[in-house]
Amino acid sequence: VSVLYCLGEAAEPMTEVKFYDDAREALMAAYPVIQEMLLADAKATMMCDDNRVNYLRKLMDVTCTGGKYNRALTVIEIASDMVRGSDNAAALQRQAAVCGWAIEFMQAHFLIEDDIMDSSITRRGKPCWYRHPGVTTQCAINDGLIVFAWCTKMLKQFVRDHPRYVDILEMFHHVDHCTTMGQLYDVSSMYDSAKLDPDVQQPTTTDYHEFTLDHYRRIVRYKTAYYTYHLPMLLGLAVADKLQSIPAALVEQLAMTMGEYFQIQDDFLDCFGDPARIGKIGTDIQDVKCSWLAVTFLASASPDDVAAFKANYGQHDDAKVAKIKELYKAANLEATFGKYEQEVVDSVTAQLGDIKNHNATFSESILALWNRTFKRSF
Repeated sequence: VSVLYCLGEAAEPMTEVKFYDDAREALMAAYPVIQEMLLADAKATMMCDDNRVNYLRKLMDVTCTGGKYNRALTVIEIASDMVRGSDNAAALQRQAAVCGWAIEFMQAHFLIEDDIMDSSITRRGKPCWYRHPGVTTQCAINDGLIVFAWCTKMLKQFVRDHPRYVDILEMFHHVDHCTTMGQLYDVSSMYDSAKLDPDVQQPTTTDYHEFTLDHYRRIVRYKTAYYTYHLPMLLGLAVADKLQSIPAALVEQLAMTMGEYFQIQDDFLDCFGDPARIGKIGTDIQDVKCSWLAVTFLASASPDDVAAFKANYGQHDDAKVAKIKELYKAANLEATFGKYEQEVVDSVTAQLGDIKNHNATFSESILALWNRTFKRSF
């Protein structure tokens, strides 16, 4: 199936778009079209000179590509499975790919800023964007904002004729708000939040009173689950115009379950994963992160172990980091993680069964996403 798809008001000539059976091929076919539109727009409407256009091209290539693309692939897979065989399947799949790239660009925006906040070293096996010699932290902060602005620019250019265009924009705005609130919960948990005051310098927490599973789940829900799982699911349904086919509460509950598991995996890999495999050097311990490992350890640790934790956590000292890892291993947190993982499998299986009663195609698409998530090592 193929159709002629107009690239936009200023884009000539029209380009033929085909329907791809492979979601990754559909995603990658859309990237150069999106990139050239964004760079041409910067030059034509923003007075951007060639040197800065080249800078923006590298910004896009380095920060927005090279990931696993799970969020984008989810959008394409859901939409493609639902529109396959229809007359406009190719055009809808391209719009799903654009929505997928918009999530990837949103992700890049969050990661650029997050790496600065966390003083991270590497991202996807390369230096973080702010650590590139010709970037600087000041430029990187603004670069992250440019990347996020590109999200709405590409949606307007390629998706504005879709009947769910306004819904799609509102989804992005809502999830952006959720994620920034999640970031607030994350970065402020390293302080004594009961004393938070913009006019008073905050010392790093000494009592760790917010290092609880309930607070951790609040961080994960807003910082990770909404944009990593809920948004891709909703966008896939929106592009296919099937939002009403499944109760919204079922979709959200499944997204929260999978999102929490994804973040707990991430926390586990940050401590015990191979940096060469996960593409970054873990710094959760040094950065005083309210991680699953930390809250699970503190929930059952003896007074002596709690004291040892407080004496060593949150310091950029290799010996102290090693001591925290020793405490985690002695508490057998790897086995605790394995038990939790099986509980999640049972929960996801049951929830997918409920969703299948409403929309079997969507359930099958989400199963593919779950298979990419379960027991990942990077």
